Amino acid sequence: MTRRRWRRPVSKRRRLKQALQRGQAMSEYGVITAAFFGFTVLSWPFLIQLLRALNTYFQSIYYIIQSPIP
Repeated sequence: MTRRRWRRPVSKRRRLKQALQRGQAMSEYGVITAAFFGFTVLSWPFLIQLLRALNTYFQSIYYIIQSPIP
């Protein structure tokens, strides 16, 4: 026969502390996510330039590979 344990009632102070901790975690998540997306948007032109440079580099490699050997 299992014995049923009764939980102690949770105090208002403890509930408030848990709610504040959850709120802090959500605030930190929101700040980090906003910073990540903000840096991504701000660095977008630089990323486009990097991709164009990479494309030019690969085109030059293929040009060298396909050129006739003298």
